[in-house]
Amino acid sequence: MKRFLTRDRLFYLAVLAVSVLFLIVGNRIAVSGNAYFQSGSRADTYYRSEVIAVTEPERVEAAYDGWTDVHYEQDVTLRIDEGAVRGEVVTVHQQFAEPNDGYKVFFYEVGDRVFTGFNFDSEMEPEWFIADHLREGPMLALVIAFFALIIAFGRFKGFNTVVSLVFTCAAVFFIMIPAIIKGENIYLVTFITATYTIVMTLAIVAGVHPKSVAAAVGCICGVGFSGLLTLAMQDVMYISGLIDEDSSFVMYINADAVIDLRGVIFAAIVIGALGATMDVAMSIASSLDELLYHRPDLSDFELMRSGLNIGRDIIGTMANTLVLAYVGSSLHTILLLLAYNNDLGSIINRENIAVELLQSVAGSIGILLAVPSTAAVTVLCRRWFVSHAAKEKALAAVCAGGTAVSAPEIPEELAEEPAEESAPEPPAEEAPAEKSIEELWRDYRDQAGKN
Repeated sequence: MKRFLTRDRLFYLAVLAVSVLFLIVGNRIAVSGNAYFQSGSRADTYYRSEVIAVTEPERVEAAYDGWTDVHYEQDVTLRIDEGAVRGEVVTVHQQFAEPNDGYKVFFYEVGDRVFTGFNFDSEMEPEWFIADHLREGPMLALVIAFFALIIAFGRFKGFNTVVSLVFTCAAVFFIMIPAIIKGENIYLVTFITATYTIVMTLAIVAGVHPKSVAAAVGCICGVGFSGLLTLAMQDVMYISGLIDEDSSFVMYINADAVIDLRGVIFAAIVIGALGATMDVAMSIASSLDELLYHRPDLSDFELMRSGLNIGRDIIGTMANTLVLAYVGSSLHTILLLLAYNNDLGSIINRENIAVELLQSVAGSIGILLAVPSTAAVTVLCRRWFVSHAAKEKALAAVCAGGTAVSAPEIPEELAEEPAEESAPEPPAEEAPAEKSIEELWRDYRDQAGKN
């Protein structure tokens, strides 16, 4: 039992326990007193259902003030599979847009799984409708395949990556978002979530190692500067928070507390830059740790220069990652603006474009500052790095020699030195052979005669 519960394993189990406790307590605090997340408030009118009968889609043309609307209609019979109305059979009259080359229309078929809801009409009778197809099955299969590939490639470290990813998503969806909806301070909630994510991820993935500490400090410096830059530029760039029509709906989600839209932008920038910054910080710390493992005699200047040189190669592609991610997420908006505006200046000066630019630049600057921060922490803690590397070498030497014989751990440097040759000992004098009684008598007689 003692051999299994080593220091690293105890630390790993402690991190898992603290993470689970943080998620449970944080979720209870976030949802307590929040009517939006109380059972029976909104989700009871939506149910998973199965299509059991359909009619052939019918093409319908309707004229309105000189123009013709063309759409398709289909009657869909559903069986409700959950909730208080489980087992009920309802019929929905569904409308579809006319099929077009620009998109695909999915008419319902028997066996389809859908998400069904209802509204009450003026006579308080339920009117059923189909919200959308159920996509949770294929999505779950895709996520499981992704996790399986990570574990197959990274083995135990891949498993740790999956665990940290699950905890990160849980912190965002079970604590951060409910707390924002509840009306808590967005800046404080974002800081707590980001700090927890950094510490938890690096502790699980890297364990008790100086490189995890250096990466954590570098990541906090980079993400912290991104957040401060966002706060400073919001007034300079006249960011109001109302970047689109959805913003007004977000602001009044909670009837008891108005949500700060500028705080939502701050949270989006910090969380968006967190993953990439952590990746860069860990890459720098791991690279410098490997250098000190093989070259512990490197000077502080050489170590710092190596970290900056490695960081220059990483920054080029990582900055593109953030910029392209934000461009891809708002590609529909960019297409519309470029198609209907000939003046490039009018596009750049729109608030939604300014927010996207702020997200890209602030996040990239955070990545940039994470490189020298991580390298500087590694230089300051080089003795810790070298000491840890020496212990790893000693452990590797013992493991290479086998563990069948219980022996004290000997550092590799000492184990490789040849043993000093000791001076040859003089040959021991041969003990005289035992004499017989006759010989002893002759010796005594001869000695007496001499006297």
